[in-house]
Amino acid sequence: MANLEISFETIKKEIKKNDITLEQLSDILFDFGLEIDSYDKDTDEVKIEITAERIDLLSVQGFLRSLKAYLSIQDCPIYCAKDSGSEVNVDASAREYGNYTVCAIVKNLNLTDEKIKEIINIQEKLHLTYCRKRKSAAIGVYPLEKIKFPITFLAEEPKKIKFIPLGETKELTGEQILIEHETGKEYAYLISGKKKYLIFMDSNDQVLSMPPIINSESTGRITENTKDVFIECTGQNLIKLKYLLSIITTVFKDLGGEVYSLNINYPDGTKMIAPDFIYDKKTISIKDANKILGTEITTEGSIDLLKKMSYQAKVIDKDKVEVLVPPFRSDVLHDYDVFDDLARAYGFSNIKLKTPHICTIGGLDETTEKQDNIIKLMVGMRLCEVMPLTLSSNKQSFENFNLSGNNYIDLGFSADFSLNIVSNWLIPKLFVVLSNNQHRSYPQQIFACDEVVIFDRALETRSKNVLHTACLIANTTVTFTEVSSILLTLCNSLGKELKLEKDNFPYYIKGRSAKVIIDGKNVGTIGEFNPDVLTKNNYSMPVAGFEIEI
Repeated sequence: MANLEISFETIKKEIKKNDITLEQLSDILFDFGLEIDSYDKDTDEVKIEITAERIDLLSVQGFLRSLKAYLSIQDCPIYCAKDSGSEVNVDASAREYGNYTVCAIVKNLNLTDEKIKEIINIQEKLHLTYCRKRKSAAIGVYPLEKIKFPITFLAEEPKKIKFIPLGETKELTGEQILIEHETGKEYAYLISGKKKYLIFMDSNDQVLSMPPIINSESTGRITENTKDVFIECTGQNLIKLKYLLSIITTVFKDLGGEVYSLNINYPDGTKMIAPDFIYDKKTISIKDANKILGTEITTEGSIDLLKKMSYQAKVIDKDKVEVLVPPFRSDVLHDYDVFDDLARAYGFSNIKLKTPHICTIGGLDETTEKQDNIIKLMVGMRLCEVMPLTLSSNKQSFENFNLSGNNYIDLGFSADFSLNIVSNWLIPKLFVVLSNNQHRSYPQQIFACDEVVIFDRALETRSKNVLHTACLIANTTVTFTEVSSILLTLCNSLGKELKLEKDNFPYYIKGRSAKVIIDGKNVGTIGEFNPDVLTKNNYSMPVAGFEIEI
């Protein structure tokens, strides 16, 4: 969690309750979903814990905007942007590194030293939290009067990048910034070792910044005399960048500025307008909300409750309500997120406790019973159970087994390239266990009985969990017969009919593998792994195994 620092006097003034006590404020915030971390009597500063999903509340402006809406003092403003007519061009060199940018202009600001501190504060907090210490995204703010459009976002060789970084007096190259500049040294690990560094450059060939490291001293320092600013957000997740830009530009809008959009041109011909301030439209059922929450909210009554949580809403029919989600609310993904906000506005303490009309006795579900039974049987055959990680990589799960890979969930952007997918089978994970335990004595007989995640476009979640069992035996004398006897014993113990049909698979030795048919269904594979697969998995001992769907 991150903390928001704000004076108690400012809160009282903004919500027009000069006589409110700290205890009363604490109760209001608790109902809203926040807590007071501490209060300093000497400075009159209140520290408020902001939960991870509500990053829009990390700024004073965002917090007060939402608090005033929650207390029905002021409806949340509807945000929009005027067309600036200016352009930002994304060079192919930047896209080679998988980077995007979204940008905006804010004009007619009346900045003070205090407001500049607030801007720097929210920028750093977003960098620390939502941007994961600048790993996934970075924000830059520049005085507009020192920049000439169009602006180009590109990647350049470190030695060719030359500018005076913020806080310096001499010109440095991209390489020197990472070695000599304090901020450069702090964030050098983010780009160190790359052949090219990202930069923003205007039409006068001025370097504006080298994201995600540092701005230029000549074009990247805002002061009290700055009236208009250029804002950019860079990173590898475009959806995240759009939310980030919406959050930062609404802060500037609440500071009195006017937001202008820019045309972003990508090398593949894609054109984008940013910020677009698109309000996500959802149609929710109040009947469903009441059923889940245990409330008796009317369709008409839900409108005022939703407004308290910064939504725009209107009644469609007796049950349905159309909800417009503000562009700065990155946490609203499902109808249930809206239901949660309805409960906060209604007041959890106002929900009456009810005794259910049914009596139930707890117990294990069918899948868990099957899993427990299989684990007991496998352990009884002197196999060692392991519980590997759910996440994997394309290389680990498919390339190492001579497969192209399908029906798996791709994580998209991942800071750790060794974990970029949700694996859909267990054998690759068991090989990791074997590889990490080559110093142990042999034979090594391991198994796992766990759920894997399969991609399924037909489902709302786009995925389904399926229980699998996999077994690997590593030994100098291991054979197909040895591992098939374990599978046969398992099937006999469960009262299942087992058949093995000869087949060839790219990860088994040709002629020493088969399809597993249980009760007439094709549920998996069994065989001896070929030497090529063993080498790719950094393993030298012969291995045989199987994997089946339960």
